[in-house]
Amino acid sequence: MSEASALIRKSPIEKIEEAIVGFLKQGGLSSKYLIQAFPEDPDEFDLGDAEKVALVQYTGSRYAAPEARGSGQMRAPEFAIHLYLRSVGKPIRAPFEIDQIRLALQDQSVQGANLYVTRDGLVDQTGSLWRFLIEVACTPIPAVGLPRQRPAPFMTDFSKTEGA
Repeated sequence: MSEASALIRKSPIEKIEEAIVGFLKQGGLSSKYLIQAFPEDPDEFDLGDAEKVALVQYTGSRYAAPEARGSGQMRAPEFAIHLYLRSVGKPIRAPFEIDQIRLALQDQSVQGANLYVTRDGLVDQTGSLWRFLIEVACTPIPAVGLPRQRPAPFMTDFSKTEGA
């Protein structure tokens, strides 16, 4: 981490992503898991010999319309857990692994939001490598805009003639 990036505060989304990684690491998953945030350059990522990999990725947010002008919006961030399971001479027990991830995340609270699983399923299977996707959403959190100075009304009425 460079000095400049160390000075920049983390966004709420980055904090939630880090918390999800932490919940997975502390959630009772086996020590055979490699758990981390989705790589910046996925083409360079190498699973290596890992039998189980869980990568956390921010996928977007859903925003509610503001209730009043200048009141900000509510934002519901969404994440995907990319689960890679490699069968190494034994069954992979995908439903069990997916449920372990669900249990590690469900009802956790971070940044004023509660996590909940919205969907899971098989993405693809190539040889001995199976890839699943577990989608996680957050209850809405405030997305407050920057303060904006609104223009003040004119103090002078230019439509009146002078001395009138």
